[in-house]
Amino acid sequence: MENKDLLTRLGGKPALKAAVEEFYDRLSKDERLEKFFEGVNMTALKAHQFQFMQTAFTKIPDDLNVPDVMAKAHKRLFEMGLNETHFDMVAGHLIGALQHLGVPQPLIDEAIGVVAPLRPVFEDNAISELR
Repeated sequence: MENKDLLTRLGGKPALKAAVEEFYDRLSKDERLEKFFEGVNMTALKAHQFQFMQTAFTKIPDDLNVPDVMAKAHKRLFEMGLNETHFDMVAGHLIGALQHLGVPQPLIDEAIGVVAPLRPVFEDNAISELR
């Protein structure tokens, strides 16, 4: 079982779809984050998030520069004031969504371990947008 990727251990694509739905339900209800979702096609955003997590929880291609992709994907949001504090809020909602769905804590910790290294992208780009 240990050689299975995180996505498989989480329950596969159906479990990931449920997690993305619960995650965005939580994000869209958070008043501290709502401005970032105004006018956004949530169906498309959820599809992008599903694809990102599917890749992140299986195998990230060696030639994919994830920090650059994240910086480009969030450029408009950085211009709106997105920063590492918001990243922490979003990560908290991911934890809450996974807990709500009954994901065991070791798998939640592993999932957060995959996304947590992206926090500096939000620190660096928030700072650069202030200059």
